[in-house]
Amino acid sequence: MASQTEQEFAEFDNNRVWTEVYQRLRNEASLLTLGDEFSSKISRYPQNRRKNRYRDVSPYDHSRVVLSGENDYINASLIDVPEAERKYILTQGPLDQTMCDFWQMAWEQGSRAIVMLNRVIEKGAVKCAQYWPLGTTDYGCEDDMFFPECGLKVSLKGENTFSNFIVRTLEMTHIETGEKREILHFHYTTWPDFGVPSSPNAFLLFLSVIRQTGSLDINVGPSIVHCSAGIGRSGTFCLVDSCLMVVEKKNSLQAINVREALIRMRSYRMGLIQTADQLRFSYLAILQGAHTILEGSGLESVSDEQNHAEGPPPPLRSSSLHHTATAAAAEPPPPTVAATGAHAPTSYENQQSVSTEDLLADMDTGPPPPLFPKKGSRNNEVSGQILQRQAGSSKWEDEEDEEFDQLIDREESGTDSEEEAKAVELRHRIREERKKQTMEQLRKMKERQRRSERWRPYKKFYRPSLYFGLAVLVGVAGVFVYKYFM
Repeated sequence: MASQTEQEFAEFDNNRVWTEVYQRLRNEASLLTLGDEFSSKISRYPQNRRKNRYRDVSPYDHSRVVLSGENDYINASLIDVPEAERKYILTQGPLDQTMCDFWQMAWEQGSRAIVMLNRVIEKGAVKCAQYWPLGTTDYGCEDDMFFPECGLKVSLKGENTFSNFIVRTLEMTHIETGEKREILHFHYTTWPDFGVPSSPNAFLLFLSVIRQTGSLDINVGPSIVHCSAGIGRSGTFCLVDSCLMVVEKKNSLQAINVREALIRMRSYRMGLIQTADQLRFSYLAILQGAHTILEGSGLESVSDEQNHAEGPPPPLRSSSLHHTATAAAAEPPPPTVAATGAHAPTSYENQQSVSTEDLLADMDTGPPPPLFPKKGSRNNEVSGQILQRQAGSSKWEDEEDEEFDQLIDREESGTDSEEEAKAVELRHRIREERKKQTMEQLRKMKERQRRSERWRPYKKFYRPSLYFGLAVLVGVAGVFVYKYFM
């Protein structure tokens, strides 16, 4: 007999009502958080407003993370899911002025991992400060970053790059005591804002790698999960992980109610999961991960092959938290939930299958596995272009990106006309230019960060010195005026 989650997924998909379901769920969660206990007054204090990335995304007072010190505010919420034995800290992408607060929170909460689900620059806009050191090897930057206000140093110790994510090993050092702590940085690089990952398999592989490090366990500090606002992609991650934990503990899909779980999580932080597409992807990833777990193979068996049942491309981002869908009729067709075997062909069909065990072993023994199989220089060139899309800031319209994807599809299907070769070469140059522009933006951000760090030790003396100087000038002027008139 099908579980409630499977029945709901089939019903919503067959009737194409994901938008309506999402709106009802959002309204229900809003009604439950109308009381005074769900206020967010502290985030609106004058001294805290500049610490919020978005005006309409604030932590509830009852669940916010409290820092030690005079100003204890950071836009971060502690999410407790006791039935899954999980605790998460969901937060916004750090701002330049909140990077120190971010690392102070990581130190004080004893976090073992940071899960980053966005890129620093997305569609030409900065969505997150460069809060970790880039390193000297690849970017010509520094291996260490200093945060004297909270007395911490952060160092880059290692980095491994995979198809859809990067795993970094960072070290936090308490400058005064010399105490050192290792923290892992899991960076998913191909998840579009207000969108969904390329496939459930790609996401589940990422989740499996994080789980096997023990960073999400209840006996360590809560992992820090963030995207840009800390609600859409971050909420999707936590909903999928916590539901799969319940399935694993109870050994049954009947043990979970996805909608109720999301509503409970929204009582800790507003706006978790921002679109109907993200809700649908959550169901799909939960069902696929649950079937893998219940079959006895566990998430460790998930490979990096693309699963192409997740529907159409994600929608564009709106300018507000209150994103509304405009075309319910555009819902995707029903997928095969527990498909095994053949997959529908896409531009990623030839991507190499990599198991979780291989990834973890690779993190300790050497460079990452090849992202794509070697099938000749033309395919390698196309594969390189796909990777360049992950790094570049997009100043081109989505229609042009779709055009580019179609070129890649035709390229991989064997068509090798002269016109297509020229088009691919043109796209290659365009992507290279965009990559250079992105690196230049990162360089400028790093330079601003260095200047800010040099200025920090003197900033606290600037205003008192200014006031003192003004007082002296006023006093001298007063003496001259007194002598002149007397």
